[in-house]
Amino acid sequence: MTPPSADRESAFNHFAPLVAGIPESDLELWHYDAEILRVNTQRTLDALEPFLQATAKKMGHINVAEIRELPRLGLALAFADARVFVAASAREIKTTQARQRPKRKLAIAQLVILNEMGLIKDPSKVEAILPGKGPVDEARDGVACVAVFRDNAAKVTGKHPFDDAWFAELAADSNWLLDQLKITGAKVDKQPKSPDALGRDQLFTEIVRRYGQGKKVAVERWGWKSVDEHYPSLFARVVAAPAAAAAPAAPAASATPAVKPDP
Repeated sequence: MTPPSADRESAFNHFAPLVAGIPESDLELWHYDAEILRVNTQRTLDALEPFLQATAKKMGHINVAEIRELPRLGLALAFADARVFVAASAREIKTTQARQRPKRKLAIAQLVILNEMGLIKDPSKVEAILPGKGPVDEARDGVACVAVFRDNAAKVTGKHPFDDAWFAELAADSNWLLDQLKITGAKVDKQPKSPDALGRDQLFTEIVRRYGQGKKVAVERWGWKSVDEHYPSLFARVVAAPAAAAAPAAPAASATPAVKPDP
């Protein structure tokens, strides 16, 4: 059986080139949960499938194949959304800084000592780490410190208390902080979309278009007044009904079965 992650990636690789031509000016605004949309694309097709082919044929201008691809588009969207960089919260940044800063301080202090001992082949790299202040500089220092230790490993190994795991954590935290922190004064309010965000929004825009085609079929089948009772919303959060075993059994003599209200 193909793993779900492979299904998503396969769907993304199929649809991404097909939607790449949608211009940014035509994109739908994205502020949704990709997993909810993925589920609802399948619910949409499930609602239409019993009469989709016959109704679309009668209407004459509906692409049935495109509507039937909605669930796979939902998989592609979920894969694309997972690739989009999301800024961390202030709390997450502070937590990482609290872990990174003491390591940075110890690394710099140890490099100064090793440099004074003549064990660093390029002293200017240690000197370059010392000046500067601020969160971004602290993050850069962490990355630079690990690089200097690595480049001088032949001479300094065994002459400091740090192991590979310690360096790995300092490097990971420092690089993560560099990705998250914004340099003071940088203009970030009108940044172009990243390629990953653009691809996700193009897939979402295509889903909205095809969902609209499906709704035309739904209106033909149920009419405008009743369509929303039968045609699922792309954005609805659906709560699963309790298991049938947990529900009380209906009386055997009841002539009219009880109808469970929608959650």
